[in-house]
Amino acid sequence: MQRAVSHRIGRIWPRRGKAQRLRNTSIYSVSSQFARFDSFEARRNYADSSRLDLHALDQKWQRIWEERAKAPEICEDAGTGQKMYILPMFPYPSGNLHLGHFRNYTIPDVLARFRRMQGYNVLLPMGWDAFGLPAENAAIERGIDPAVWTKDNIAKMRVQLRAMNGSWDWSRELTTCDPDYYKHTQRIFLLLHERGLAYQAEHLVNYDPVDRTVLANEQVDANGCSWRSGAKVEKRLLKQWFLKISAFRDALLDDLELLSENERWPERVVAMQKNWLGRSRGAKIKFPLMAFKHDTQKSIEVFTTRPDTLFGVQYVALSENHSLIVELAKTDSELQAFLDTIPALPQDSKAGYLLPNVRAINPLAYESSTPEATKGSLPIYVAPYVMGDYAHGAVMGVPGHDNRDFAFWKQNGGDTPVRMVVKPSLTDATTEPKEAFVHHGVLSSHSGAYEGLTSKEATQEIVKLLSDADLAETSETWRLRDWLISRQRYWGTPIPIVHCDSCGPVPIPVEDLPVKLPSVEGHWLRGKAGNPLDDAHEWVNTPCPKCHSPAKRDTDTMDTFVDSSWYFMRFADPHNQTLPFSADAANQMLPVDIYIGGVEHAILHLLYARFITKFLASADLWPAGAAPEVRGEPFKQLLTQGMVHGKTYTDPATGRFLKPDEVDTTSSTRPVIIATGVVANISFEKMSKSKYNGVDPTSCIVRYGADATRAHMLFQAPPSEVLEWDEDKIAGVTRWLRRLHDHIERSRGCLVTRSEDGPKAYFNENMSAANSFDKARSAEWDKQVELWLSVQRTIISVTESLTKTYSLNTVVSDLMGLTNIILDLKEDSAYLQPHALSALIKMMAPITPAFSEECWQILHDGANTPSIFDLGFPKADGTLHLLKSRNQTCAVQVNGKLKLAVEIPKAPPGLTGQALAAWITEQILGTAEGKSRLAGALDVANAKKVIVVRGGKTVNFVI
Repeated sequence: MQRAVSHRIGRIWPRRGKAQRLRNTSIYSVSSQFARFDSFEARRNYADSSRLDLHALDQKWQRIWEERAKAPEICEDAGTGQKMYILPMFPYPSGNLHLGHFRNYTIPDVLARFRRMQGYNVLLPMGWDAFGLPAENAAIERGIDPAVWTKDNIAKMRVQLRAMNGSWDWSRELTTCDPDYYKHTQRIFLLLHERGLAYQAEHLVNYDPVDRTVLANEQVDANGCSWRSGAKVEKRLLKQWFLKISAFRDALLDDLELLSENERWPERVVAMQKNWLGRSRGAKIKFPLMAFKHDTQKSIEVFTTRPDTLFGVQYVALSENHSLIVELAKTDSELQAFLDTIPALPQDSKAGYLLPNVRAINPLAYESSTPEATKGSLPIYVAPYVMGDYAHGAVMGVPGHDNRDFAFWKQNGGDTPVRMVVKPSLTDATTEPKEAFVHHGVLSSHSGAYEGLTSKEATQEIVKLLSDADLAETSETWRLRDWLISRQRYWGTPIPIVHCDSCGPVPIPVEDLPVKLPSVEGHWLRGKAGNPLDDAHEWVNTPCPKCHSPAKRDTDTMDTFVDSSWYFMRFADPHNQTLPFSADAANQMLPVDIYIGGVEHAILHLLYARFITKFLASADLWPAGAAPEVRGEPFKQLLTQGMVHGKTYTDPATGRFLKPDEVDTTSSTRPVIIATGVVANISFEKMSKSKYNGVDPTSCIVRYGADATRAHMLFQAPPSEVLEWDEDKIAGVTRWLRRLHDHIERSRGCLVTRSEDGPKAYFNENMSAANSFDKARSAEWDKQVELWLSVQRTIISVTESLTKTYSLNTVVSDLMGLTNIILDLKEDSAYLQPHALSALIKMMAPITPAFSEECWQILHDGANTPSIFDLGFPKADGTLHLLKSRNQTCAVQVNGKLKLAVEIPKAPPGLTGQALAAWITEQILGTAEGKSRLAGALDVANAKKVIVVRGGKTVNFVI
């Protein structure tokens, strides 16, 4: 197995140089391409266009590729055969691919085909993120086993993916719900458990009452609703399994700097991860308590990043699960009633419950110089906006310098004015603010002896003062919390733990893995929600692996993000029965060179994947991952593609979304509502069933062919931006392909008969004589130069787009522009046509694979022709500099003032004096711009004097 991996992958490709930003421009004008094709269509009748059936070509070449056992891994220009691991985020098998999938899987296929042609050993695998709630909910609704539903969906989606003309390595296909996969997920869990990184604890959790399962904080939206069911989330205290991601928090944060180098990861994704990790540096400060009628703790500990605002504290707010609140609620029925209302409150609620008979003391109250306002006791509230798992679940309320505190105090503080203790500058007045001042500044008169100090100076002195009194210490806190992975559902990876009354939680021995899900068919037939594993008694009841006494299996299953946190590593060694993957295979193939997916996964999936790979690198499963240049990071480069929006019609009178059959789209710009005759509004919005704007990519493939659909998808927008899918415009792509196909048919066999000497040899041989050509030959030469310069510029531009900028929209634009030039100059460049067509079709091959294979066969007249993907991708041949040197830019002045700059040929050797002046004047007036601007009123042809500088780089006409 390992010898095979080593042979296929070869050496690791060295890190690339700095990537450039996405370009939205091209060496050809994007907007002009379709206009050129439209005008051509108007001039010409495609008598033979019916011969080009793009969908039939797809089917033909898909069969041939299968017969060839897919595309070869090494091309003729293989060189050292470095590995290139390209991976899109694998799909959930919902049953149907949508256009977002089509875009997500077209981009990596284009990059993979390109890299193969460059000589890389490319890995482009495919798998299925198959566990999860949708399958279980579908099983309940339909009364079928989720395994059956999932398997059927995978079969359908596999057919759809194959129809996209992709080049996936299906021999590595994996499915996360397969026991052969999740036995290794369980093994990774046990490795974490062995090292104390998987543990069980009671915790106040987010509970979805509809799906009847626990949710991570990240799975609760801003309105307090479940990301999946939309139900209002409840808070429940349950014993749950956690993975200790916090143990890796420093590495997860610090190593983002590595991912930021050369823009390897998008800046906004790095920023989102930093924000989610949320490291804050500040101080822990103790607020002593005054309690009447209660025996309570002596103080409340608060974390703050702004000790300079301590003089402005006007209340203390506690979370609902703070230890003081839990204790007081046992005897305070009103407090308990308020706590019961919290789950139903909106996320931004400013409601609060004032604790009776308990007050807090500002620790600065013990200083004689502290103003009297700060020495007063502070009210204590229960406030829903305070998070129980952040900074001890306690907040010092500073209305003058925090927006949330300001809003809370305005609602709960009565007429008590807001105290402003920090102001922008010494000269600013200290008055009651209309809004919180949240920036650093200088301390105001409300800060006693600290008045006039900057925020930084005051922070240092206040923390030192309180530290000496054992009331404060410098500290840091994190927003990141340990990863709660317990789910009270069936369709997930079982947690490999047995609970024994004598031994406690006992791991399942590795040799007994996988712990398989039991069959619970009757549960689905009854259409019940909840976790059927609770009632699977034969499965639950099992001997303790340690003492062999009766025990019970854990009935929780793992969060599906656990399955997807390491799948890309399994692709390195997908058939290994004993290990998740071998160290040799991981060292050969990891990290992923280019990872592609939606920005919506910027936090959850990517953060969890980084955590697990860092752990596995530290556990010696991936030894090379521990290297300083890798640091356990799984994805060397990240591309985030934008969403696909569909054309949406609405009734301007009611705003109602209209079905396509309710609208007459004879005029694409003025669609008419059939029932009323009113012009409908057109917009592009996220595709959804409720908006009737969804598009089935399969129907596009059948109608236009996969290649045209691929090219149109790429052409419409840069990969990182939202794509507004307009099917009407795909006609421009099909016209481009048909026009080119017609020309290639007329050039059938030209690559068989073309000269062995390439264009470079041709230009080298004729360059010295070019300046002495007669007018006809010179015109022909200039056309040849124009064509080959266009080929070379396109090669350079396309290669850069596919290796650095990933601006795939400009790749299509460049190829369209080169097609125009090849066809426009076909009569004047017969010698170069075969070479230009060869370069064009090779460059098109990654985007339009079936079309390019067909054209390649035609250009060789079908005689023993290898696949185009067996050949190298075109490279610049060095003629760009050679051919450019024939011309020069001439700065044209009239009476010493610059009028224009034009491109003219270099002067023939030996030409001097008046002859040189006359020759250059002729060349300048021979250009379109020179003729229009200099041949009229200026009349430079009759200038009194012509001054030629540096052989014609500057010319001054004196008139």
